[in-house]
Amino acid sequence: MLHPIEILHWLEVVRNRPRGEVDPGAFWSLYEHDERPLTGMPASLAAAPHGPALLVVVTTYKRPEACAALLASLEVALQSVPRRHVLVLNDRADADYGETKRAAAARFGADLTWLDARERLGKPGFWKSYQTAFLAAAQLAPAHALFLQDDVDFAPTLLADVAERWRATDHDRRRRVLYLFSSDDDERLGRWVPFRRRDVGHGLRLTQWLDLQAFYVDRAFFELLAYRMVPIHSNRFRRRPWISSGVGAQLTRRLFRRGHVYQAYPPLVGHGALASEMNVGARRFRSLDNRALREADTKVEPSDD
Repeated sequence: MLHPIEILHWLEVVRNRPRGEVDPGAFWSLYEHDERPLTGMPASLAAAPHGPALLVVVTTYKRPEACAALLASLEVALQSVPRRHVLVLNDRADADYGETKRAAAARFGADLTWLDARERLGKPGFWKSYQTAFLAAAQLAPAHALFLQDDVDFAPTLLADVAERWRATDHDRRRRVLYLFSSDDDERLGRWVPFRRRDVGHGLRLTQWLDLQAFYVDRAFFELLAYRMVPIHSNRFRRRPWISSGVGAQLTRRLFRRGHVYQAYPPLVGHGALASEMNVGARRFRSLDNRALREADTKVEPSDD
């Protein structure tokens, strides 16, 4: 039986009407950082220029080597983006991120905010990481944002490839998201919402759902969601401990019939090389492994010369 607060949260999601107010300090305090006096905001965010072209949000847990590799690839991909800020949200784990953090600081300098969780947030608290990222977006007001999990890989041309597909949907004023992952077993009739996906050309499908491996949004995405996450009740995981975090489902449902979600096909990111740290049970039902499709798309035929 659903707890009454779960019912209220569900109504907030389907109506896209979060109740109450967010206390930013409660979310900044989840992470260790040098605070700006009075606000509790990370000093690096407070000092960052307002309105960068791109905010990149990287979520990581227990994968320092994978995170380091992703940030190295990201540095190359961002070379053509002069106004950017990188936010790394590192959940508490028994893993040493010291060298990864130092390398990130050397790569991005003042364009980096690195936040280490004081306590393990885990799957039940993953929505809090996203609320923290939304607060960062509210502070910086980026034109676009790129969300990446630490277990994806991509080509050095990622941002150029994303921009090309984004421009291909410029005619759609309701476009809010480009989901960068796809696989051959994606649901044709929709995930979390009923929608028969449509191929629209230019390496894109109108799918209306997104998951969290990698996705790209505009400022209107945050405005549509009021820079807010609806809290996810812990009962969700007590009843079904194998179930996913609920963040992708929430974003999908709140955008449905309000903003359009496109999917890159073939995919712009690869996923599946590493075992899941958060959704071990869910991966038994669906692997989210698109490496074969990604490799087939990027394979270069040998020249006859």
